[in-house]
Amino acid sequence: MKGILLSAAIIALSPAAALGADYAGSWELAVREAGGKNYYLPMTDGRLLIEAGGQSASFNRLTFTGRLEKDGLHLACRTPAKPCGELVLQLTGEKLTGKGTLFDGDGLVRPVTVTGQRPAPRRAPKSFDYAPAEFHNVYSPDFKPVLRLQPGDKVRTSTLDSRGQDKNLKPLAPRGNPLIGPFYVEGAMPGDTLVVHLDRVRTNRDTAYQSNLIANTALEAGYLRSIASLEGGFATWKLDAAAGTASLVDPSGKLSGYTIKLDPMLGCVGVALPRDEVLGSGHLGPFGGNLDSPQVREGATLYIPVFQPGALLFMGDGHAQQGDGELPGQGLETSLDVEFHVDVIPGKALGQPRLENTDYQMIMGTGATLDAAMRSATTQMSRWLTEEYGLTPHDIAQVLGTAMQYEIAEVVDAEYNVVAKLRKDVLAKIRK
Repeated sequence: MKGILLSAAIIALSPAAALGADYAGSWELAVREAGGKNYYLPMTDGRLLIEAGGQSASFNRLTFTGRLEKDGLHLACRTPAKPCGELVLQLTGEKLTGKGTLFDGDGLVRPVTVTGQRPAPRRAPKSFDYAPAEFHNVYSPDFKPVLRLQPGDKVRTSTLDSRGQDKNLKPLAPRGNPLIGPFYVEGAMPGDTLVVHLDRVRTNRDTAYQSNLIANTALEAGYLRSIASLEGGFATWKLDAAAGTASLVDPSGKLSGYTIKLDPMLGCVGVALPRDEVLGSGHLGPFGGNLDSPQVREGATLYIPVFQPGALLFMGDGHAQQGDGELPGQGLETSLDVEFHVDVIPGKALGQPRLENTDYQMIMGTGATLDAAMRSATTQMSRWLTEEYGLTPHDIAQVLGTAMQYEIAEVVDAEYNVVAKLRKDVLAKIRK
């Protein structure tokens, strides 16, 4: 009985300790409504930054004014335009708990509970050899991570071809762009940018395949009617890594001398979607996904917005080479050996995947139509120029009007991908 009374006394006294508690710093926060994730409140999962003394804090675009009282740290929330609620947080060791109210999109007051933890302590970067043992045909936040990485960590791994075959042509997964992952990246929170450096992307077998007809979505109806009697199938390609070339195994007479240069690339690199949505591995969007851009190759760096804690990185769909548009609905489909390392840019996300290599800064615009994808790429490039260089809309018109380049990466899937490109030597002429 004495033990129970003593415990009760400690609990009763603990709120007073809040006056001396140090809430300052970064917290990985989870805000729940009725015990579950919410999608209509201004806060869900994200990074809460509390200033020394607790008098102010921020969560993405939200700001807070704070005051320490006996029952904890009171944080009054405000969007850029109006108040959005209040939280009361308590600190126990390195854990935050609390409750409060937030306004939903209709202005109604909704009760919420809060939990939070400090980010994982940083350590020296490590290298991992990961032999995939499981594969997924969807982007989902529900899969258990195969590795937990920290910024700077490097992974050596391999991917399957779009039919689920490995380097020995052994089928290991259902066809349809099977993905490896997800890789959990410590410290990556919604509102951040995940950085994926593609250090090595190489073919690991000597064959590839590709459809032998252009996809219907890339052709006019009249032409499609004229070839309707043709039987579709697949062409087999011989890959010569030593020579860096690919050639048809059984070419027509017209193509008997047709040889192309190998240019291995990843068709799919993406993260878990917002709002706990699940999409098949053939889809693409702001989360990345089936981007099918020849620019996603060795030496490139991909920047992807983060929508879930840990980002949850997936990749797959190896191509030995692909022309713009992926017109047959496939590149030269094959398996790949891949090495990559990761980083995180906290508190900053463009809203679309961005890509960088030695010569170009690129932004991928995705949309349900080619027009929408082009507008997305142009809009996001404009926003990036304002963010990075402080350019006005008048300045941007002069730069894009003289230097913009476009690549049509993907036109045969449910969504389109247009890549807006600016040369780095052009950008070097802009004063920061």
